[in-house]
Amino acid sequence: MFEKIANKIGKYTVLLISLLIALILYPALEEYEIGHICLTLWSLITMVTIVATLDEDKRTYRRIQLASGILFLLIGTLLTRQVLGLSQEFLYHLILPFSFLFSAYIIWIILSSIFKRKSLGADELSGAIVSYLLLGIMWGLLYSYIEFINMNSFSFASAHDIQAKGSALFYYSFVTLTTLGYGDILPVSRFARMAAYLQAVTGVMYTAILVAGLVGHMGHKQK
Repeated sequence: MFEKIANKIGKYTVLLISLLIALILYPALEEYEIGHICLTLWSLITMVTIVATLDEDKRTYRRIQLASGILFLLIGTLLTRQVLGLSQEFLYHLILPFSFLFSAYIIWIILSSIFKRKSLGADELSGAIVSYLLLGIMWGLLYSYIEFINMNSFSFASAHDIQAKGSALFYYSFVTLTTLGYGDILPVSRFARMAAYLQAVTGVMYTAILVAGLVGHMGHKQK
């Protein structure tokens, strides 16, 4: 059923819709940990399912299976941490860096798959947008980890508790990615500032290089 829908409207289009739903619902459910985790699982399951159906070699497929399995295990452990006697802080030290690396790997796979295709259409454009959104999510995870290991790395206008800060940092990530910048959240520590300017540069370079790459790819295929 899922594969039929994905093949009909496009695999990357399905993934794009899934991510947009999660991003739209996130503000309404961010106050509840279970809601936050459910949205994360929703996006993760869709992402893994779509990426796993791409025409990649078996080694890449196994890596995706292994990485997603570890991430599911960590999220499950976070839900049952009180029963297992594990601290939330310890699990965050594992989940945030691993999720950052996993997102980066998925972006690499998606972009590689797009440029391997013989023709480029609406679905491939959706894949490029998905990668752009994942860049925002990936850097949001990085900012959250920087703030987690070094409190007050960022100056917030209103966020106080760790969950509110995490939500605010994802918002800050997308604002920085688009080089918009409202000034309501400011990087204070050296690592926070470094991450912020690297993301701003990445956002600008991504759009410029991707557009040039897609145009060049289309011209090469037409020849």
